[in-house]
Amino acid sequence: MSRDNFLIALIVWGLYMTYFIFDLIFRIPVKYIFYKSEKSIYRKNIFRRKIMDFDEMTYFVKDEGGGYCYAIGKKKKQFIKNYRVSNYFSNSKSSQKTEDEYLENILFPILKLVGIAVENEK
Repeated sequence: MSRDNFLIALIVWGLYMTYFIFDLIFRIPVKYIFYKSEKSIYRKNIFRRKIMDFDEMTYFVKDEGGGYCYAIGKKKKQFIKNYRVSNYFSNSKSSQKTEDEYLENILFPILKLVGIAVENEK
């Protein structure tokens, strides 16, 4: 293999590894684990990290640029540091159907587990 071919292969490999590391760090799926026995919430991507206890948690609707999502955060600091726990929703019919399914199957059971009263549960 000539020097030029080796240099081109090295550049392509470097770009691929940069993309792989970026994908691994920033696009890895994030999971939130709610431990009932410990009464705490953990965030898990590559590592598992405790983010708050059940009694510190509050939830709210985060409105951003034409869409909204549900987020959780520590009480009195929820607008400084928060964690998105849903996909973005819009005002379309299909999005509202997806939101209703999300509320019924995911968010309301989590709020019951944490001990937050749900007013508008169906």
